[in-house]
Amino acid sequence: MSEEFSLSTGNEHYRQLTPQGSMLRELLEVIPQQANLWYADTFSMPNFGHMKRWYRGMGTVVLYCWWDPADDRISSYLDNLDLDFIIITSDPDLAPNHQRIRTIKWEHQYGFHFDLTKNTAPAIPCDSGTFLCMMRNHKPERIAFLESLWRNNLLDNNLVSYLGQVNTKSIHGRTSRNIQEIISEIYQPDTNFTYTPSDDFIKWLVDNIPVVLLGDETQTNENNTDFFTCGNPTWYTNTQYSVVLETYWANTEFLTEKSFKPIVAKHPFVNLGNNSNALLERLGFDVFSEVFGCDFYDGLPTANKIKAVVPKLTSVDIDPARCERNYNCGMDLLNQARAEQKELATQVLDML
Repeated sequence: MSEEFSLSTGNEHYRQLTPQGSMLRELLEVIPQQANLWYADTFSMPNFGHMKRWYRGMGTVVLYCWWDPADDRISSYLDNLDLDFIIITSDPDLAPNHQRIRTIKWEHQYGFHFDLTKNTAPAIPCDSGTFLCMMRNHKPERIAFLESLWRNNLLDNNLVSYLGQVNTKSIHGRTSRNIQEIISEIYQPDTNFTYTPSDDFIKWLVDNIPVVLLGDETQTNENNTDFFTCGNPTWYTNTQYSVVLETYWANTEFLTEKSFKPIVAKHPFVNLGNNSNALLERLGFDVFSEVFGCDFYDGLPTANKIKAVVPKLTSVDIDPARCERNYNCGMDLLNQARAEQKELATQVLDML
């Protein structure tokens, strides 16, 4: 087995100031180094089809799912491997049901977003608008939402981006797309939703994609994302709230950096995901439910959710103190995440 994936100080995550690196260091505090014990996260995991080559002999893989929830990609390989898996994940029900797999559920690891995401980018002057909405990687629910904004004349007087065709490094599910792909039918399993833009909207897309906000460097960054920053601070000061289109709309409740950028920036928000607001509330956050009606739309199917939310995108007046409390809640969640990793490491030790 390559040293870069062993559960040791030689692991590629060991010196990284990331949740994955922190989790590894907590594991090494309680687990003696031993042969045939491996550690990876969902993105550093070697190609699943080549695991027999990477993981020789018998052993156990500790798979930490921070960025994404678990999924069933490994199930088709397990019967031909002499490997057991301990999967640390937000949603154990999504992991394959197999005798070689045991799961540990995490609750508070979202808190690491408040360590990684900073509101320190240069402030670049830009237009003002009622709301800010950043849409980057092309997905059916996002293009449907963009069309709804267009039809309701909500694009010209708000700060909205839709990159769609990405011209930088393909990584983490982000794919370079030409205009033909953007205007064609698209289906996303996470969303369980298929969408094709209307003919008149297609003409607009051909003339206007990509729609880019002033100061957005997403397309020039190596990994096609400004994950570690909220972006141009002026986007937030010049708008009343953010509209967030979360990644997971059907299969599971999960929060990515998209949900936490407005909280770090101390901005009110409307969150469109699969019961994303309910999850945020369970974590202690204010989701401005009496303003935007998320108690009604949070669990709706994609098309119904968009139809319910767009009329809510009007001028609002929200006490900034509520956003300050949200930020403080996020910092508390970060402390909970760090403490939880110690508990997770102990649970792994008990399973070995």
